[in-house]
Amino acid sequence: MGAFLIALGPISDGDIYWHLAAGREMAARHALLRTDPFTLSAAGRPWIDVHWLFQLGAWTAYRLVGLRGLTVGKAALVAVTALVLLRTAERMGGPTGRALGGAALLATLYLARHLLPLRPVIVTALFLAIFLWVLESVRAGARRRLWLLPVLQVLWVNCQGLAPLGLALIAAYAVEAAVVRRADLSSPHAQATLPLTPLLVTLLSCTVASFLTPFGLRAVALPGQLLLRIAPDQHNVFSTAIAENIPPFVLERTAPAQIGHFKWVLLALAAGLALFRPRLRLAHALVLGLFLALALMANRNVLLLYLLAPPLVAGSIAATPLAAPTARWLARAAAPALGMALALAVVTFAREPAFGAPTPFHFPTESARRLRSATGPVFAPDHAGGFLTFHAPGLRPYLDTRLVLHTADEYAAFLALLDDPTRFDALDAVERFRYVVLTTSYPDRYLGLAGHLAADPTWRLLYTDGAELLFAREGSGLDLAERATVDTISAALEARSPLSTEVGRAARLNLARLLAAARQPGEALHVLAALDGRNAAALRARAHFVAGELAAAEALAQLSLAQNGADRASMTLLAEIALARGQRSDARTWLQRALSLDPYDPEARAALARLETAARPASGG
Repeated sequence: MGAFLIALGPISDGDIYWHLAAGREMAARHALLRTDPFTLSAAGRPWIDVHWLFQLGAWTAYRLVGLRGLTVGKAALVAVTALVLLRTAERMGGPTGRALGGAALLATLYLARHLLPLRPVIVTALFLAIFLWVLESVRAGARRRLWLLPVLQVLWVNCQGLAPLGLALIAAYAVEAAVVRRADLSSPHAQATLPLTPLLVTLLSCTVASFLTPFGLRAVALPGQLLLRIAPDQHNVFSTAIAENIPPFVLERTAPAQIGHFKWVLLALAAGLALFRPRLRLAHALVLGLFLALALMANRNVLLLYLLAPPLVAGSIAATPLAAPTARWLARAAAPALGMALALAVVTFAREPAFGAPTPFHFPTESARRLRSATGPVFAPDHAGGFLTFHAPGLRPYLDTRLVLHTADEYAAFLALLDDPTRFDALDAVERFRYVVLTTSYPDRYLGLAGHLAADPTWRLLYTDGAELLFAREGSGLDLAERATVDTISAALEARSPLSTEVGRAARLNLARLLAAARQPGEALHVLAALDGRNAAALRARAHFVAGELAAAEALAQLSLAQNGADRASMTLLAEIALARGQRSDARTWLQRALSLDPYDPEARAALARLETAARPASGG
């Protein structure tokens, strides 16, 4: 029940929408998709759609129960995964292992709840749990269960590209079996040894099963290509510009609330091993090492470590002297802990939107509604591309989050367009977009393009609430310079999300941020008049900067920085103020401070690029 509640929540990830669109398209065609049918930038390119089976299943479920039902189904799969993992911990360490593993697993699932999206990774989590359960059953003598693994491998390889992890689990147990055989352990441990030959046969069978996909060798090679894309490297655009691919210790600098728990989980894991001093089996050590390495590469992989570490560690320490007293203490604390968890769940559901609904400010929901019957090319953020494809099938987004269809240079060019919005005009001259749909709060790097288009007389702003914008070439546009327009938008926000709520305050901040980007500082300050707090103060500083009031902007930025010494936005603003004054050395110092906190911060990197561009004529002269 705990795992089920933790996994419920709004839809915060846009991938599910292009998965559903792909399932819908395959059902309509009665054929697999081998080229990209959705986007402009990759139209007709070969698409190795290793998720096809998941997509057909998700589309079928959506037709039956809708997005809310899909979300409930996801939570149910997470709960089943947790049950299988607890069964594994119990097999390894009896009731003590189950109690310790259950407590640890609920804790790690809660910490990683934002990493439980409606994606094929949920299927991968279940397959990993079953593989681990089967392998531990084999250790206990149930060798016949190995036949399940090749069957599961066939399903897995057609649901997600992480299927090679199943081979890695089998290989870890085969390595232990080989080492144990070579060491010729004494008979007291014979019942716990692993059979080498059956494991090798299963490994070979699962390897052959990995080729049983409609895409053959290309599907088998794809995971290796994707692994290279998340390799931490300052020059790897896929690992620096995509939030989920950033290493956790780097992401912690910018999103401590999201991933700050990672270091504490690792410390707790190390402390548990040091305190209980279990006899960690070689296969378990290899599995933990593999998933720790993957987690350190990209924060998206933290979930897999958080799933497998609790049963493996709990099962290993269950036989130590301190394990039984600890389990009894957990049993006594279970009732109040469960009550607190249920109360926390109630509070969480009261504050968050209904599960199955899009997370506020993440997706252009109103723009999609207005464009439902529209056709033609549309420029949109990559994370919104699939959302538009699903809700408005006649549109052709420029790209979506299937970045496997693009080279690093192509994606870098897309990001450069956002840092220098004037490049959009050249792209538009080629593609002739009918619409532009932008989201400005998640992430906020589209603000510059929003301001650029708001000032372009060839585009009409048909709709905005501050968090999303819909531009078209024709129609009656909104004038953000008019107070009446801003007040009308604010009134609509108040009706939807009152200012007294957290969502309502965030909505006003989004509107003020947009107005500042659109070079309407007076209107931004008008919206901010009803707000206080650190974020509002930072936006006031930005509005004063846009208005040319550098002294006021500097004072507010310095005040924000005094309150929070790690405020990168204030450092970047101070750099821009210094650059506006011609103080390039000071600007570089501020940007170096900001980038020392987050080397991948897009705003600071864009400001540094502008600084270097401004410095070129002087160095050339």
